[in-house]
Amino acid sequence: MNFKDKVGTFNVISSFTIRLKKEFYLIGELLEGILNDDHYINIVLNSSLVMSAKISSLENVEIANDPKIYTLIIIKSEHDELNDILFCQNVENENVYITLSGED
Repeated sequence: MNFKDKVGTFNVISSFTIRLKKEFYLIGELLEGILNDDHYINIVLNSSLVMSAKISSLENVEIANDPKIYTLIIIKSEHDELNDILFCQNVENENVYITLSGED
């Protein structure tokens, strides 16, 4: 899939949600490029369908017994449906693409 404004590739280790906060989280590491607040993640669903969501904020995460520092992407949504759809994608052990624009 070709993204005209791709600025990075992020390898997702795992994803989860905290429903009371209306937030969805992706934990992993940036493989290439840049990653900033207000960029978009793009999850490829099939050869012609991509789901995008705006990044609200980023945090560094440390995991016990692992020397790496990982990145936590936080996606805040006032719409429960977006959170549910992202959660149901079960994103883990795959790459997502970072772009400058996307669907909110």
